Amino acid sequence: MEWKLGPQIKAYRIEKGMTQEKLAEAIGVTVGAVSKWESGASVPELGALVELAALFGTSVDALIGYRSRDGALPVSLRRLRELRDARRFEEGEEEARRLLRNFPNSFEAVYHAATFYSCSGFVRAEPEQLRTSIELLERSLTLLPQNTDEEVGELSIRRAIADAHILLGEREEGVRELKRHNDGGVNDLSIGATLSLTERKDEARRYLFRALLEEAANLARLMFGFTNVCEGPQETRQALELLDGAQGFFASLTEPGGSSFFTKLEASLFAVSAELYASLGRPADAENALRRAWEAARRFDEAPCYSVTAVRFCCGDPLPAAFDDIGETAAQGVERLIDENSESAALLRPLWEEWRHEKT
Repeated sequence: MEWKLGPQIKAYRIEKGMTQEKLAEAIGVTVGAVSKWESGASVPELGALVELAALFGTSVDALIGYRSRDGALPVSLRRLRELRDARRFEEGEEEARRLLRNFPNSFEAVYHAATFYSCSGFVRAEPEQLRTSIELLERSLTLLPQNTDEEVGELSIRRAIADAHILLGEREEGVRELKRHNDGGVNDLSIGATLSLTERKDEARRYLFRALLEEAANLARLMFGFTNVCEGPQETRQALELLDGAQGFFASLTEPGGSSFFTKLEASLFAVSAELYASLGRPADAENALRRAWEAARRFDEAPCYSVTAVRFCCGDPLPAAFDDIGETAAQGVERLIDENSESAALLRPLWEEWRHEKT
């Protein structure tokens, strides 16, 4: 085995924003002792080592920088994931217990054992497994300073804890946990969906509507993203299928014949479809998509509306108006998209100009 205690103490101290003086005061030693620890000239006694780990919110083995030379932890983690994915849950339980026995103070071990028990408890409807998952997830929070996975953090762990409570039928506890960590409305959908199963329907509607607006914005970004990265005829056709479904979704958010800021977005998405059809050598389909972009743009520009009250399911909450970078008008947004691709513009621009002059 190997460890690097001195650099670890210094790194944790700096992370906590502490000077050597403050650390010495907190532990009850001299500044010289802290300096020697960090330089490697001496090591803390066992009692001081435990106090340091508690102060830094980590474990002793993490503090001393322990790493197993034989890679036992990665091997065990990989084995646990394989058993989980293969739904070999009984074998997985044995592996999880062995993992926690061998690495009780490792964030990776505790967190991944927790996710295993979450999955196993959900699939097999076993409450005790879900409760074990909650216990391990809460324990992983105390070991979080060890974490190096950028896709895992306190918010995702808290959400997993809430999900486990909800699966156990403890909806109130789950919703409370989600609300306590609802930064930027990240948990609006989970809160609304859970409340919809209770008597608190009006509160559920408020969260669901906010989630609807966020999901719609995410879907729009997703559509533009896929169209930007698709290559070749096959991916282009797949992108068109996605766009077709998205356009129907956005149209459903506004009353028939009505207009909202989603109508402006529809116009842009139809313009993108027209470009993709043109790139596939399908001029008739390109013209049809552009005509729909024209109709949506005209409908919005005749009565621009950025208020959420024009969107279906609006619950009356005082939400801000919508903002976008499409253009001052929907028509300008479509024109910009047309002109971005010189090849498709050769087909689409003349059509657009013809319809614009017809309106004039």
